[in-house]
Amino acid sequence: MPRYVKFHKKEPLPIEVNDKKIWICMCGLSDKFPYCSGRHKYAKDEEENQVYMYDENYNRKKVKDIIFEKE
Repeated sequence: MPRYVKFHKKEPLPIEVNDKKIWICMCGLSDKFPYCSGRHKYAKDEEENQVYMYDENYNRKKVKDIIFEKE
């Protein structure tokens, strides 16, 4: 079942576990999700309040419209 999930943060979330800091992906682009892999660099210059889609090579495209239909 397809899902629409919008990640809106551009940086990872640091948390401490047993005195060790780990970074949690908040941009949705990590290949090690839920952990950060540094790919938030692709989202760094996104415009606020704009929706983007990324392909498998992390090429970004703006989404013009998202239309949800009732079943």
